[in-house]
Amino acid sequence: MSLTVLERITRVLRTRLELLLNQSTYNTNVCEVIRPVRLDDYTPKNLQIVLTKGVDEVIDELSYPGNPPSVAHKVTFNIRCHVMTDEQDCDPIDYVVDMFAADVQRVVVGTDSTWHTFGNLAVHSEFGNYEPIAAEGGIDGVNVPVLITFRHSEGNPYEVRA
Repeated sequence: MSLTVLERITRVLRTRLELLLNQSTYNTNVCEVIRPVRLDDYTPKNLQIVLTKGVDEVIDELSYPGNPPSVAHKVTFNIRCHVMTDEQDCDPIDYVVDMFAADVQRVVVGTDSTWHTFGNLAVHSEFGNYEPIAAEGGIDGVNVPVLITFRHSEGNPYEVRA
C-alpha cells in the first residue's frame, strides 16, 4: 500500500518522537507516543505525547508550474506533551513542562542539519509558538506545534516534489 507524502512525513515525525521512550539521552523519559484513532479512548498519562495533525493550508506562492504542477502545503502538527506529576513531586510544574518541550524540540531536530526536510519529503519546517495546557487538578503540559511545508504533484498526493 502506498502512503501519501503527508503520511510519510507524519511517520518520520512519530519515529523521532519515539526516541524519547525508555532512553537516557534526554531529560524526559516519555511513557508513550500516540496518534489517536477515530474511536480511540486513550487515557491521559504523565509524560505522554499525543501527535495530531492540525491545519493544512495550500501555499500558492511556493507551488510550481509544470506538467504536472506541484502543490505546496503547510501542515501544522500538534505535539501535545501531557504532564500529570505526583502530588509529592517538589519540582515546579513549569520546570517539568519546559524541560519536556525542550526535549521534544531537541529530538525532532536531532543531530542532522537537514532535519527540516524529514528525509527529503519536506522543503521547510519550523516550530510554532508553544501553547500551554493547564487544567486544575488534571493534565498540565504544552503543545509544541511543528509547521512542515512540503510539495506533491497536483492530482497525486503520493508523489514528492522538490
